[in-house]
This record gives sequence, structure tokens and C-alpha cells, in this order.
Amino acid sequence: MDNEKYDYYKRLHPDWSDEQIWIAISLSLEADKTIDEVKDASADDPDVMRRILEGARNWLRDVLPDVFVKVSAFFDRLITTVGEWIQKGLAYALNAIEYLYEKGKMVVETLKTPIDKQ
Repeated sequence: MDNEKYDYYKRLHPDWSDEQIWIAISLSLEADKTIDEVKDASADDPDVMRRILEGARNWLRDVLPDVFVKVSAFFDRLITTVGEWIQKGLAYALNAIEYLYEKGKMVVETLKTPIDKQ
């Protein structure tokens, strides 16, 4: 295949299928387009993520219909659950930050205690 983006992703992920590579390309193209068009685009905004996913799905449908047939259910599932997985991702990140903060407080308190009183 003579496609610079395809070759790039294939080098990064030699075990990926053609469909996985084209999904990555379509998402990359649509993310770039959305970032250019949407002022203050944010990855935690479900509407922005939905726009990227729908644009990537539509690009595949229009440009590579044979690939689209194989991955349309994947995109449909992502689009219908985008709010849910963004919330799960944010919750995970916040929990990790809270854990590290608490762990850091414990280390600081331990370091404040003189060695002979431990």
C-alpha cells in the first residue's frame, strides 16, 4: 500500500489489521479537523468526542466502504457510549490523583517525624 499515514501506523503497530490502521487514520484526520474547527476543543467534552467519532465513521463510509462495513458496529458502540467512557476515564484519573496526593501526604508526615520517635 502506498499511503504515508498507513505506512506510519503499520510501522508503529505491525500486528494491527488493515481495519485497525484505517480506524486510527480516520480518527487522526477527524481529530485534526475538529481541533481546527472547534474553538477550545476539549477531550473531556462528549460533544467534541462524538463529533470526532462520527466524522471518522463518515470518512470511512465515504472513502473506504469495504472497511466501513467491517467496523461500523465498533463506531456505533463508541458513539452511543461516549459520555459513559469519558466519565469513567475522568473518574479513574481523579482517583489516581487522589491516591497519589494521599500517599504524598503520608510520606511528608513520615519525613517530619524525627527518626528516634518512629
